[in-house]
Amino acid sequence: MKFVGKCLLIEISGKKILAVGDLHLGYEEALNRGGVFVSRKMYEEMIEEFDEVFERVGEVDEIVLLGDVKHVFGKILRQEWDDVLNLFDYFLKRCAKIVVVKGNHDKIIGPIVSKRERVEVKDFYIVKEFCFLHGDRDFEESCGKAIRCWIAGHGHPAVKLKEGLKVEKYKCFLVGRYCGREVVLMPSFFAYSEGSDPRENNLRYPWKFSLGKFDVKIVSEGLKVLDFGKLGKL
Repeated sequence: MKFVGKCLLIEISGKKILAVGDLHLGYEEALNRGGVFVSRKMYEEMIEEFDEVFERVGEVDEIVLLGDVKHVFGKILRQEWDDVLNLFDYFLKRCAKIVVVKGNHDKIIGPIVSKRERVEVKDFYIVKEFCFLHGDRDFEESCGKAIRCWIAGHGHPAVKLKEGLKVEKYKCFLVGRYCGREVVLMPSFFAYSEGSDPRENNLRYPWKFSLGKFDVKIVSEGLKVLDFGKLGKL
């Protein structure tokens, strides 16, 4: 596994898989409909970030989106249609297949996915010893004997760092062990919020992780990911 900015590259059996955390496309229209004016630049900024990622990793075999691809729960907004389909088109020029692991925000994503070939929707996705999950639900299959690693989104992990009176929050990966398996909790790719610090907020996973024992990998500029040691010692 290789950390590439907010993404995770997995190379297994000659196959390259790029895992991407929560995107929440359509967030800006949701705000606009609620009376909050924001310009709609998030998609363009995401593409700029993905351009950097693919410059680093090249083409991949599969891209796994770890849920919450769209933002609104009970319907599909116009911006969600446009941004999700445009993102699929962008990815399909750089991979052979996209797998959408359904998140709690993706209850009505099927109609969008049906518009494109080589895109699948699954509740979870297993490749060899890796199990890709959104992270809001547990599945019996994820605990199979062959599964050695979980990769999950959902929690939007981030950590606050203090220097004097200055406090800043940074997106991060949390990497640890649970029931004999390695666990990688992915940061959100969503740019409008850094996420939640697990020392202050419940990240709402269905498993009782000892997050204080997890390693913190902070996402920095230039696709760098920095090791900050154990969460409990920060």
